[in-house]
Amino acid sequence: MQKMLSMQGSLRENPSQAKEYIIPNGDWFEIVSSPHYLAEIILYAGLLIASGGTDVTNWLLFGFVVGNLSLSAGETHRWYLRKFENYPANRNAIFPCVY
Repeated sequence: MQKMLSMQGSLRENPSQAKEYIIPNGDWFEIVSSPHYLAEIILYAGLLIASGGTDVTNWLLFGFVVGNLSLSAGETHRWYLRKFENYPANRNAIFPCVY
């Protein structure tokens, strides 16, 4: 059971590959390089909507999260492009069909 649980979060099929970088694949990784950042932005957008969108603090927080994660995703995307010659050209950094 413990071995099965430790394998669930891995991007690698073989644990011996743990010291090498691989291109992430599957699910949202097929369209963006940083789907975990996109998911976090979606969560903060939900928080903003749930709060009614009337508080300036929530808008500032949302703006900071979008800006910070967009910059980080852009750097991650550029790193993937430099690191892997065969990195999928159709992927965007964080927002599908936009950036």
